[in-house]
Amino acid sequence: MNTFTERQKWALDKFDELASQLGSANQAAARIGMSGGTISGIKNGTYKADPTKQLDRLIAYFENKEAAAAAPSYDSSRYVKTSISDNVYDIIRNCHLKGGLAIACGDAGIGKTQAAKQYAKDYESSCIYITVNPCIKSPKSVLKLLGSRFNVSASSIDELWLGIVGKLSDGSIIIIDEAQHLGIRTIETLRSFSDYFDGKGQTLGICFIGNQETVGRLGGKQKAEFAQIRNRTKQTKIYSSKQIKRKDMELLFPQLIGKEMELDFMLKISHSQQAIRGAVNLFSHALDNEDISYKGLVGMAKYMEMAV
Repeated sequence: MNTFTERQKWALDKFDELASQLGSANQAAARIGMSGGTISGIKNGTYKADPTKQLDRLIAYFENKEAAAAAPSYDSSRYVKTSISDNVYDIIRNCHLKGGLAIACGDAGIGKTQAAKQYAKDYESSCIYITVNPCIKSPKSVLKLLGSRFNVSASSIDELWLGIVGKLSDGSIIIIDEAQHLGIRTIETLRSFSDYFDGKGQTLGICFIGNQETVGRLGGKQKAEFAQIRNRTKQTKIYSSKQIKRKDMELLFPQLIGKEMELDFMLKISHSQQAIRGAVNLFSHALDNEDISYKGLVGMAKYMEMAV
């Protein structure tokens, strides 16, 4: 058996805690980027090489985690009901209750995704939330992504569709984030789920979340096809970062309440192309730097090369 230093014992104990949280040593090792067999071998003395390098890696991982936990930080995972995110939430709710299609789109970083994720969390039993991207945008790839939520897998697109529709139920909603990546055939495929339930006198909501291109593509060669979808869309809202309100800054950054210059500056950041996401990143870095004064915020904005 190996003889470990106090710090090495500490790291191995931290590893065991992580393994307990995640459910297995292999999952804990994978998160750290190590092999479960390597750590097991080090612990029971069967690791053939010098374990010092691997133990140093383990120590560094948990030391970094402890340092990050101890540092002042902004909880970016916290859902804040800003004027825009609250409105997006309401659109999703209305789509959920009434079925059919809805679109909530606009500038990046203004709270659309946060609202969608919060809604999916609040109504997890009847809401499916997926995010598409340039690689997952075709009908088949999107159906595969949806199918993974229900453990549905098939080789053909028709089998995927039938498997998914068999798992969906009356009164459900599917939220598709980053929907600007979707083409007409994929949108038609998703709409067909809603049409299927409507034909049975039931409801299924399909809510598209994305940038302005989500609606802006209604022109061009595909105008007629998109117009048909638009006519079946019960609600469409387009948001701009300029709609962000000063009150939103107080909700997002309660540490700045009463500090007029600081709040005005954060609103200026939010109204720029950086939007709320940029303002949150700026505040988080300023907080890490232990200076959220007006001077500290401006200095951090310059350091981050924010154009304001």
